[in-house]
Amino acid sequence: MGFKEKIQNAEKTNWISEGISVGEVKSLVELAKISAQIERRRLDLGMTQKEFAEFMGVTQGMVSKWESRDYNFTIRSLNEICCKLELSLTVNIDKPCLRSEYKVLKWDEERTTHKQKKNWISNLSDKEAIA
Repeated sequence: MGFKEKIQNAEKTNWISEGISVGEVKSLVELAKISAQIERRRLDLGMTQKEFAEFMGVTQGMVSKWESRDYNFTIRSLNEICCKLELSLTVNIDKPCLRSEYKVLKWDEERTTHKQKKNWISNLSDKEAIA
């Protein structure tokens, strides 16, 4: 049996994520995004980690930790970093929207008048959306 056949016949598994909570996975993803943005900004500025560290007022080791995708930032440290790098920081804590919670209103673009559309929009409740 060749390699391709072995892959096709392999048992499907989720072993990579076994034992990792949804919260942990989300944290890893968010840390990776933050680290990538900091690294991207450093590269946009054309700086080495050492030059960037001097600019930021930290050690090169700290910059390395920031870019490692494993450093656990605080809101305070993120705000300070973002201010220095002229980046915006937005933290959203929202309840996920489920489509089943909303009534979707549809209109025929060709047959609905501007006045009808305006009335629909102004009369929408907080549990309705127009598609």
